[in-house]
Amino acid sequence: MVLRVGVLGLSHDHIWPNLRALAVGSVGRLAAVAEPDPALRTRLAAEQGEVETTESYDDLLERGDLDAVFVYADNRLSAEVARRAVERQLPTMIEKPMAADLAGAEGVLQAAEANGTPLMVNWPSAWRATVPHALKLVKDGVVGEPVQVSFRGGHVGPKEYGCSPQFCEWLYDADRNGGGALSDYCGYGALLTISLLGRPQSVTAVAAHLRKEGLESEDNAIVILKYARALALLESSWTHIGNQPPYGLIVYGDQGTMLVHQPKATHEGGVPSGPGQIEVVTREGSRMIDPPPLTADATDGPTYFLTRVRDKRPIEGLLSPSLGRDVQEVISAALWASTSGREVWLKT
Repeated sequence: MVLRVGVLGLSHDHIWPNLRALAVGSVGRLAAVAEPDPALRTRLAAEQGEVETTESYDDLLERGDLDAVFVYADNRLSAEVARRAVERQLPTMIEKPMAADLAGAEGVLQAAEANGTPLMVNWPSAWRATVPHALKLVKDGVVGEPVQVSFRGGHVGPKEYGCSPQFCEWLYDADRNGGGALSDYCGYGALLTISLLGRPQSVTAVAAHLRKEGLESEDNAIVILKYARALALLESSWTHIGNQPPYGLIVYGDQGTMLVHQPKATHEGGVPSGPGQIEVVTREGSRMIDPPPLTADATDGPTYFLTRVRDKRPIEGLLSPSLGRDVQEVISAALWASTSGREVWLKT
């Protein structure tokens, strides 16, 4: 069975590698696209060939011949469109970080649960073989119980990194994006930390506009998550020059330290050089671990999502919408903490 896929929005640059993955896979095919920007529809035709298009999201949502949809508009609009899609019981894959704020994320999640509709939050980290294997190693106790978790993500800035004008337009809009560099990159770190340690007790953050001219939101941020027996440090930047250090995650345990060496792309849409390695350091010394390859049904977002929809299997792990909601909670708390100067305690 090949699923017919509709796409709602093309302004999020992550759509292009996902459309390429859909095209070379065997689980689904692109049936129709809704995008109001004619330049993006022209790019779609150049990359994908003849595809049925419409300017209206509503027109696509009202079709009765789609098996699933991908949502790739700005963060605020994506949450609204995804909510309408799941209310129509259309299985929906939405690109990270799920929404521009916690209310948007909870609205999508609640609608999906109420209508029994599959919902997936697509985090690119899930398709780097080092990441799921590193999380497994930590959960297996390779470094003991985590004491500190560290994550840094960023680049030189959306425009300088090569993001499209349409992507930059809303990334630089704090309302449509949900923030700036903090919203863009701290979510990745929150995703990994929460998957290891659960929801934190509290969130503290400092965010600042330090360099980018014309930017209203933060271009650098530091977020601290506090747990009963651990701390996590999340750093994000839109002023980070170069692709070093290549650490996607560091876990400091009471029996050792694990560093995830994750090569970074040098521009938007670029392919990192190699799959990366995992370094485990204990009192006995250090060793490098090559991650096993991803399974055939979990090599990319479209393949995993459509396989799960076709086989009526749940969306799990890093792609779970409930985890996506918890990540959004941390992002929202961090933004509030950075403006208020207060520690934010999460509701239990």
